[in-house]
Amino acid sequence: VNRSSIAPGLIFMLAGMALGPFGLHLLEAGPGTDGYTVLAQLALTVILFVQAAKMRIGLHGPVTLRLLIVGIPLSLLLGTLTAVVLLPVLPWWEAVCLAAIVAPTEVALIEALLEDRRIPENVRHSMAVESGFYDGFALAALLIALALASARTDPSRGHWAWFIFSTEVASVFVGGLVGLAGGALVRWSRHHDWMSDTWAQLAALALAFICFQFGERIEGSGFVAAFTGGLAFSFIFRRDTEDPVPTQFSDAAGQLLELSVFAMFGAFAVIDGWLRADWRVVVFAVLALFAVRVVSVLLALVRTGLPMPERLFIGWFGPRGIGTVVLGLLVVSRGEIQNIELISTVGVVTVSLSLVLHSLSTAPGIRRLAAARAG
Repeated sequence: VNRSSIAPGLIFMLAGMALGPFGLHLLEAGPGTDGYTVLAQLALTVILFVQAAKMRIGLHGPVTLRLLIVGIPLSLLLGTLTAVVLLPVLPWWEAVCLAAIVAPTEVALIEALLEDRRIPENVRHSMAVESGFYDGFALAALLIALALASARTDPSRGHWAWFIFSTEVASVFVGGLVGLAGGALVRWSRHHDWMSDTWAQLAALALAFICFQFGERIEGSGFVAAFTGGLAFSFIFRRDTEDPVPTQFSDAAGQLLELSVFAMFGAFAVIDGWLRADWRVVVFAVLALFAVRVVSVLLALVRTGLPMPERLFIGWFGPRGIGTVVLGLLVVSRGEIQNIELISTVGVVTVSLSLVLHSLSTAPGIRRLAAARAG
């Protein structure tokens, strides 16, 4: 799997399809929407925490800021316009919901995108940071759109200003505080032989969930809190030494949870979703994955000094995965959208297409980038 740059999630999705009700009937009953939502949220929380803990904060520069401040809003805007044109049955606010669901990227789906040394380090880190914060931005847009679509809005501008602030800024603060405090405690305990490496590994996993819970308690984004908590946790361990960050167990746990989600996704969602899809759904999914993403990134990175091959690489490789699944499940569980079946179908088609197309294009994409840089 690693050598061929195939996403492990694709393998488990295909396995779920083979073992599920449309295949060998070995998986007959799903966990239900609520259980599946919890499983997906747990997976995304751990993945974001570990992904952030592997980064070095000092490497994040103007490219990353452009992707966050310009690229993400552009992607949501272009995604909404594409949905309105291709899926005219959707009112504007449901189109915003759909754009928010299919926008978040999960670069950790394909390990080579984070680990292959032929990709410049600043590109890998920019993609990873963008991926980590995308879920929070998309969640804010989704919840605002849900409220407006269900006609339960608060007309006060101050309410929405606070909502956006708490979702992003306050979540960053809370997650960072928990990560710093937890990291300092774990590091101090290890240095004084009060905690073994095994318990340090377990403590890191617990911290990921604590960050998420604190983010949710302030009515912000638990996912943003988990990501910034991972950054802060890593900073404590790398501040003045090269102590290894104890996230190996969390990494394994996150992968196990993620693969379980994709197995259930393959068994109970993929085939049913494709049977309901028409040509408009498929065209929208392709445009959302590549056209909307590429255009948003290229516009965001104008005059950054980043070479065009690297800009195109960032634009092309925005795999969709757990983030889209989680946001889609949130919409389904609320039941406030009129065209929920269409929106969930688009989400299923988008994620499954992304797993296939991004997996198949990773190896040639990296080779072309390396050749362009060498030439």
